[in-house]
Amino acid sequence: MHIPKPYSLQSKFILRLIAILMLISVVNLTGLYYFMQSTVDEEVSTRATIVLNQVDAVQKYVQTRLRPKMIEVSPDSFILEAMSSSFISRSIMETADTADADYVYRRVAINARNPVFEANEVERDLITYFRENRDKVIWQGLKTINEQSVFVMARPVTFVQSCMLCHGKTADAPVEMTRQYGATGFNHPQDSIGGVDLVGIPTDRYAVKTMAEFTLYVMVYLIISVLVLSMIYLSFQRVVLVNLRTLTSQFKKNFHDQKGVELLRKVEHGDEIEEMIENMEGLSQHLFETDQRLKEYAGNLEKEVDRRTEQLSRENDTHKKDLHMLVSVLESLKISQNRSELWRNALPLLAERFLLVRVAYICTFSGNQAFTWPDNAQPPALPEDYVQILLQPRLRFIGNTVFVPVGSSDDNIDGLLYLERSADVCFTEDEAEMLTAVGRQLGIAAENLAALDSILSQTKDLQTIFEGVPDPLLLLDIGGSVIMANNAANRLMDDLSQEDCDSDDLNCLLKADIRGGQAPGNSGQLATLESREVKLENGRSFIINTIRLTQQENLAARYVVAVQEDTDKRKMLSQFVQAEKMGTVGKLAAGLAHELNNPLGVILCYAELLKKSLNSGQHQTDVDVIIKHTQQAQAVLLDLLNFARPKVSTDRETVIGDVAESVIGIFRVQAAKKGASLSCKRADAGRAVRVEPQVVEHILLNLLLNALDALPDEGGCIAVNIAGDAKEKYLCLTVMDNGSGIEPSILPSIFDPFFTTKDVNKGSGLGLAVIYGYMFELGGSIEARNLPEGGSAFDLYFPTAHKP
Repeated sequence: MHIPKPYSLQSKFILRLIAILMLISVVNLTGLYYFMQSTVDEEVSTRATIVLNQVDAVQKYVQTRLRPKMIEVSPDSFILEAMSSSFISRSIMETADTADADYVYRRVAINARNPVFEANEVERDLITYFRENRDKVIWQGLKTINEQSVFVMARPVTFVQSCMLCHGKTADAPVEMTRQYGATGFNHPQDSIGGVDLVGIPTDRYAVKTMAEFTLYVMVYLIISVLVLSMIYLSFQRVVLVNLRTLTSQFKKNFHDQKGVELLRKVEHGDEIEEMIENMEGLSQHLFETDQRLKEYAGNLEKEVDRRTEQLSRENDTHKKDLHMLVSVLESLKISQNRSELWRNALPLLAERFLLVRVAYICTFSGNQAFTWPDNAQPPALPEDYVQILLQPRLRFIGNTVFVPVGSSDDNIDGLLYLERSADVCFTEDEAEMLTAVGRQLGIAAENLAALDSILSQTKDLQTIFEGVPDPLLLLDIGGSVIMANNAANRLMDDLSQEDCDSDDLNCLLKADIRGGQAPGNSGQLATLESREVKLENGRSFIINTIRLTQQENLAARYVVAVQEDTDKRKMLSQFVQAEKMGTVGKLAAGLAHELNNPLGVILCYAELLKKSLNSGQHQTDVDVIIKHTQQAQAVLLDLLNFARPKVSTDRETVIGDVAESVIGIFRVQAAKKGASLSCKRADAGRAVRVEPQVVEHILLNLLLNALDALPDEGGCIAVNIAGDAKEKYLCLTVMDNGSGIEPSILPSIFDPFFTTKDVNKGSGLGLAVIYGYMFELGGSIEARNLPEGGSAFDLYFPTAHKP
């Protein structure tokens, strides 16, 4: 067996290689050990969690399915084995007596009903922990139980309301419980922590398994390390040492004299590299002799110059072709929309320049996507060391083929360019520089196309965001013309057009306060946000926000206009104000009615007595005036009492259509006297609402009386419609007339208390206010509007009664 010299290159390489492998082994094995330990901990914790989840599933099944069913089957008895969630979960989950069980489940308590489930010392500590930390819902960690390391996961057992039947007062517990367990385990306070659910998993089994797997891995790792060391040693000996010794032996053959023998004997005391250094001195001598021979060739310099001139001429032609090829590649970049088009345009140019029979580009970072020329050519197979070519970019010549790294820089290589010539034509080292430049230029072109594609993609994303904004958004020029509008803005314009809005209203909505010039103090920046409110003639209102965009050079200023409709918000605010008015006046009405009703009753009583005692006709007429005005005052007080009434009852269900037909039947006679028609149209399908029928009658009476007062002398018409909405949430009662309508200026005030347009002594101004109060308390609403053909309409929305 050959033992290397301690000072040889082979010995130094082996010792350093062994040291490196040992260091790598220590790091890898240490990391593996800690990884396996963490895996074991996670596995044990997951196992314990699964057990507790199974317990929850069993208890949930007992509480929601089994116990209700047992109560339904046997309502007068409590069957412990089928109705106690604790008993059933213990019976299913406890496996302490099973030999192959890998966990222990216990549901224990202090002062347990069954002594078997009385908490031990470890479990008492856990109960104490949860009592002191009420916010903690789980505890997990290692405990030493019976001299064995056990992973424990525990959670508190709290006596909630549903537990009080079996764990509360003894007198309230089922007879079967007290008969079996006596008075033990009762009298636990509600929401107290009396026990724990505990899962214990012995870790010894997992530790032994982990150690066995780790030992096996170490053995395999050591075997592989020895094999790798042997292979590296053999490769080093084959590739390096053999070649060095061959080279050294060539130097030895050239030294045969006494001086050469002494030099070789001297260098043999060093390693192979040192021998090479010594032998280089001999090479320098050889170079000196070569220099002497070059001087002999000086006479043939003229011929050498001619030869070199011809060579330079050929190189110049080559450079022209290279330049033409690069210009063509740049032109192909201009007409290419993406990388695929770039390579389809560039590959034929490369084939023409380098006289190729096949050319291909393989994108190594996109699933090895390949582009070839000719189109039907097969992509080439990558060399085995192509990863090294990408990491340390360099040309790879293989006979009549070459692989060229393609990238904008050495740190950004995207793929490999494959060039293939005829079998008898090989690439030369002189072409290496040009091939490297081609790879670099194509990489830059591909990177530029990728950047352009990214910009286009971002533009599409911005367009998507612009269209996805829910509020109307518009881009206007300085003249107020729309440059761009999102879908919400287009829908708003269509809605306004269908509502026959005036053109001035549309212009007022779209054209914000656009002023020429840059906002002061904001040169080159966005101007301050400007907001204003616009209200159209159809009643819709909007908030307009305007932002002036940065004005770029040679471009006119542009403005972004955001539109927010606040019609519903204003309407809701108006309803809140109306409700506040109703509440304030209601308190006043209740006080006035209480203070004035009794004195008016006394006045009326004594006036009637006085009338009976008087004989003079004039005196009786005067007393009649007193009685009449007293009764009118009492009527006003009655309205005040209705206005300040207690909360409307919703305990009874009423079919509004039936009540409406009954009331309309009474009013038809009064309408006929005035020469008017009264009709009722129902589409409610008999649906009911939760309201007293007297309330509906009172509402209809007031609305029909108001409608009769508003009708013309001839041709009057009153229509009552009842219909439900598509979602069956509301029933809409509409009372319409063809009278004079309501003045738009007073329309917002008609529901205010004491507001009336009738003559004196013909109305108190509380009718509509009372109706508004009824609808508010019912959870519904009332709206008044003028009809386009003339007249007015009142829409009342009653919440429908929920079906059982």
